[in-house]
Amino acid sequence: MTGTPNIYEERAHYSRAQLNELRKRLSKLKELADFPNLTIFGAGSYARLEASQYSDIDMFFLSLGDRSDVQEPRTNSLRLFGRVIETVDAMGFPKFSNDSQYLTILHTNDIISHLGSPKDDHENYFTARMLLLLESHCLFGDAAYQDILKTIVESYFNDFPDHKHTFQPMFLLNDICRFWKTLLLNYEHKRNFGRGGENEKLKTRQKVRNFKLKYSRMTTCFASIAALGSHNAPVSQEQVLELTKLTPRERLQSIPVRVPDAEDAVREALERYGWFLEMTGLKTDEIEERFSDKQKRTEMFQQANAYGDAMFQLLHIIDATDPRRRLLRTLVI
Repeated sequence: MTGTPNIYEERAHYSRAQLNELRKRLSKLKELADFPNLTIFGAGSYARLEASQYSDIDMFFLSLGDRSDVQEPRTNSLRLFGRVIETVDAMGFPKFSNDSQYLTILHTNDIISHLGSPKDDHENYFTARMLLLLESHCLFGDAAYQDILKTIVESYFNDFPDHKHTFQPMFLLNDICRFWKTLLLNYEHKRNFGRGGENEKLKTRQKVRNFKLKYSRMTTCFASIAALGSHNAPVSQEQVLELTKLTPRERLQSIPVRVPDAEDAVREALERYGWFLEMTGLKTDEIEERFSDKQKRTEMFQQANAYGDAMFQLLHIIDATDPRRRLLRTLVI
């Protein structure tokens, strides 16, 4: 089962229109003047240019440096977030998840200094860093956004001077793998929390969440891994920065330029992903109805597993065309 050829273009057109309007409205918020080094970026389906009318908007707030450039940071951030919530509500987006739990300003000094530490996960630095690199779309503060991107990418190249001719971004590849594993663990936690007292509707929603995880988040991670792995060593900061400018779909499309043997595998993955976009374009009650029916649910997950097989085949082809890449070995050991 494959998606229609124009589903990507339809979603990209809708996503860009909404993002442009959101950018315009955010630029008018006077509260942003209190944060000179701030950038706001969107993540999720909008940043991937795959959103439908039922998609929510994920927003992250990053500031270059530390807290010293802002007077009364808590008071001013509360004022800002109140206006941001009003802006998002006025555009008809779904409400922010977990009662706006993730509306907080993170600082690059903290993100870099705690990279790999227990605080990396606990303070949400890890998620913000990964989404910035893997699926972000700047909504405010273009200059700060570019500076922060460069700063984060540089943190993965500390060993480059000692390996100028052979460098591969192993640390970054492993961090992306860690992000994927974290997403899986988070899903299991949500699925198991309160098990025994959950109703059938909640179980159905969890199955829908699992289905989406098998497509969208897997693509975010492994399209990036595949694109990085398709570059021959040495891999430069500039090459990584160029990849951050692409959506996951565009990263997949870029691979045959470097690995021509991967063209058919990329085409199959994109066709299967197009079908997923069609499914997520259904109304919430319609897609939940499909997952309430055991036979339909089984068919949906069979499609998801086939998509995972297609993505693995792509990684295998990238690895097999040049033994120097050793991509799969890097991912496993």
